Amino acid sequence: MFARAVDESQAIKDSLKDVVFLNNNCEVGEGIEVAKKYNVRGYPTFIMVNGDGEVSSAWIGYPGPEKWAALVVAGNQDHRTVAEKKVAFEGEATKELACSLANSAAANYDFAEAVNFFRTARELNPAGSREYTSEILTNMYYGSRGGAFTLEEITKEADFVMASKQSTAEDKIDVAMMVRGMAAQMGQLESAIPYISEALKASEGQEELAESRMGLEIDYALLVDKDTDKALKLKRKSMDEGWQDDPGALNNFAWWCFENGVNLEEAKALALRGVELAPEVGQKANILDTAAEICNAMDDCQEAVELMRQAVEYSPDRDYYQTQLAKFESILKEKNDG
Repeated sequence: MFARAVDESQAIKDSLKDVVFLNNNCEVGEGIEVAKKYNVRGYPTFIMVNGDGEVSSAWIGYPGPEKWAALVVAGNQDHRTVAEKKVAFEGEATKELACSLANSAAANYDFAEAVNFFRTARELNPAGSREYTSEILTNMYYGSRGGAFTLEEITKEADFVMASKQSTAEDKIDVAMMVRGMAAQMGQLESAIPYISEALKASEGQEELAESRMGLEIDYALLVDKDTDKALKLKRKSMDEGWQDDPGALNNFAWWCFENGVNLEEAKALALRGVELAPEVGQKANILDTAAEICNAMDDCQEAVELMRQAVEYSPDRDYYQTQLAKFESILKEKNDG
């Protein structure tokens, strides 16, 4: 997406006029050492350096051409290193410094620090509250995976969006989806119900948001209506045309069934079809992992073990699959011994 935008976006072209842009493949040759030097932990990561190779600005992810170009322009206006910017910020906090330091922290996966800087930016510039709050929630979303934030902290920020007069129906949908993902990850999915309900209410009748609403409608059918047949019907409707011949889509559908404990027999069959269609061994192993989880959920521990053994054969260097295999073997042993 970014590679195409570089050629097509005038905003990006203009932002790069006074910048030397280098593309680094972090997984090949010298690119591996460059990635280590700058602590690159996710893709895509963008880093601006001065003439001495010291980091002055950094951010992770591609937010679209206009915003990306704005980040480059801002970085090119202040060549101080991140360390120097922190010293300056302690002396006089500005929204520009707060945003720069927040993005640099996020690029280093320090999501708690990123949130603190974005909150300061919001305090300094209330007019930008909507954008800063979105950044705060996004960083909370990723930080929650490592336990950086509690669900209470996350919902408090989400409540800020839901109550704000600046928030649009689309904003509320985005927040509901994030809260839903984080609540599910923490095993507290029911906590997402008020946000799902509010987002659906706010966006009702807005045809342009119909596609965005679909995921929440599926969740509502599961969590509020307790109607798995309705949820399954909506899930099928949400899938792209031809999904049953796409190994990635088959895997996603099967995993959704597994996560929600519905339609497991068909989910297993679809996952195995995905394994057959997958062109690469890595993808085959990934889908086999899904199929194994489904079999285990169906109390077929033996087949779960057999499927994971196949996954290990396809990707012997992936420690994750070895761990999964050991898990299912332990479950099978306990079942047989019991």
